[in-house]
Amino acid sequence: MTRKVCGMVPLIALSFLALAAQRAEAAPQILGLVASNGVPTPLRCENSVCSGFISSFCLQFDRPSPKPDSEYHLAAGGGITVIGRRADGSAMRLAAGGLVTILSHASFSSVTISLPERRLKAIGAVTAAIEIAPLTSIMPVAMAGDSNPQTPAEIDYATNTQRRLAQSTFETSSQTSDAAKLTTLVINSLPADEPTSQEGREAVWKNAMMQVAGAPLDPQGFAIASLAYQRCGAAVDSRTASALGVCLEQVQQDLVSAMEFELQGRSAAGPTLDQGAGGS
Repeated sequence: MTRKVCGMVPLIALSFLALAAQRAEAAPQILGLVASNGVPTPLRCENSVCSGFISSFCLQFDRPSPKPDSEYHLAAGGGITVIGRRADGSAMRLAAGGLVTILSHASFSSVTISLPERRLKAIGAVTAAIEIAPLTSIMPVAMAGDSNPQTPAEIDYATNTQRRLAQSTFETSSQTSDAAKLTTLVINSLPADEPTSQEGREAVWKNAMMQVAGAPLDPQGFAIASLAYQRCGAAVDSRTASALGVCLEQVQQDLVSAMEFELQGRSAAGPTLDQGAGGS
């Protein structure tokens, strides 16, 4: 069997997909969100919106990857929690349903989770973070006229069988998963005005690493993330990268893609996209 990148469809199916696209595009992939495992994602507030960059992965290899800013919602199982912290240091935990907006960011490998800053102020929070529970999946928001909507069988397979299989790849400590985890953490630690000096970049790195102090991390994964951060800084200095965050997002995407190949190699066949639907 020919191995294909997540979200890519065989060439023989393109004619069928083209016919379906004449009426509407098929629903994109259901995605898994990488669990926080004790390290919540800090939200950065800018222009009245507080948002965080979250690693994700595809759970349906035969459906198209989402376009940027495709809207998603929480599927059954797992969970997303908003952790707000008041000025006195006390914390509150709120179920994210109805509070946050989830949008795809870079294909299947990342999403942004955001909420209006006024919602945090209304509950007395001065800072906030997002916590992703284990086995969390997200569904694309259904669109009117969808030529091939998600079926109950597809949803069940993706959010249960496939999501449990993905847990060992994406949420168990390993060289690649820890490198991706640390890279994502640094991305979320970058200020809007990115540091341009070596000292400033080191301060961002140290601040991010403080959030995982004491966590059992793979030493090689730590080394990979550290080297990638240094190389991205050098790329910005040499003007071969437009920004530190942009460079790090590419690193994160490459790491997630590597884990996707591992997951695909372990996955059993499940319900797939009916390539001919919408063409008749």
